[in-house]
Amino acid sequence: YLEFTFITGITKFSQLSIFSELNNLDNISMFDQYSAICGISKKELTTQMKPDIEALGEDLGMTYEECLAELTRFYDGYHFSEKSEDVFNPFSLVKALNARKIAPYWFGSGTPTYLIKTLQKYHVNVMDIEKKSCDVDDFDVSPEMMTSALPLLYQSGYLTIKKYNPMLHRYTLEYPNREVKIGMLKSLAPNYLSPISLDNNSLVGDFLEKLYDADVEGAMVRLKAYLASISNRLSNKSERDFQTVFYLIFNLMGAHMRVEEDSAIGRADAVVYMPDAVFVFELKYDGSAEEAIRQIDEKGYLIPYSADGKRLFKIGVNYDSTQRTICDWKIREE
Repeated sequence: YLEFTFITGITKFSQLSIFSELNNLDNISMFDQYSAICGISKKELTTQMKPDIEALGEDLGMTYEECLAELTRFYDGYHFSEKSEDVFNPFSLVKALNARKIAPYWFGSGTPTYLIKTLQKYHVNVMDIEKKSCDVDDFDVSPEMMTSALPLLYQSGYLTIKKYNPMLHRYTLEYPNREVKIGMLKSLAPNYLSPISLDNNSLVGDFLEKLYDADVEGAMVRLKAYLASISNRLSNKSERDFQTVFYLIFNLMGAHMRVEEDSAIGRADAVVYMPDAVFVFELKYDGSAEEAIRQIDEKGYLIPYSADGKRLFKIGVNYDSTQRTICDWKIREE
């Protein structure tokens, strides 16, 4: 007889007929007491692996605290139950400590072709993946019971539990960390951007360099030229597609960018952080740059950053669907 059986895998195991002994399995996937069984906890990292963090930090010119914060931002953030502690991705974390380099290792282990096809099958827009509020039955189901891409996104580690409301029994699913988010967006980018745009080091580098020097005008000229270079991919696109392209471009800038940043009464389209300045962008589609500036003022998008002691810039941008590029922008410094 079988005294103990442990079955694990990526997707949820489908129970068979009522006469199958496999129906007696106890699914522990979302039990709090087992939530860290397949990962590395913060306590394990900061005790047993502390010498490795110190060595990595020394190689990267970081303090122990700075190195730990960067590892956390890249590889932490998984939660597999309502009360789960933070869990690090063991594959990427061990790779980083061994290679003495913080980099996106997980996506380098294989292209998620099946996932991309599933997202296309269910017509999932890249902007709709983040911050999904749902019931447990929406994501904790076997593949053959799927009615959306959500179960696959959760069970394969692209989304994780970030919040649970016990009164409503609702879960909020988000990207676990920067490694997963940037890797996912780079995988999805070819569906929205032309091949030339995928070599975005020049775009990101030039755009951020201009903003670093507070040359907002130069940054916008660079962004307009870039959009003009991919105008064929933007033909016959809706406002939603235009927003998606900007979402991808800004998000691929990584640590410097936050997209759809909340204020007290609204949400800015994009916020770029630099050591000495903050840049708040509002985007319009067949509207006007002045209208975008007015919205920044009326919604108070700059208020959360007014106490930081940095220069504050608001940038209103208008995209012309006929010309298929940015036709107008306004820049104001507070």
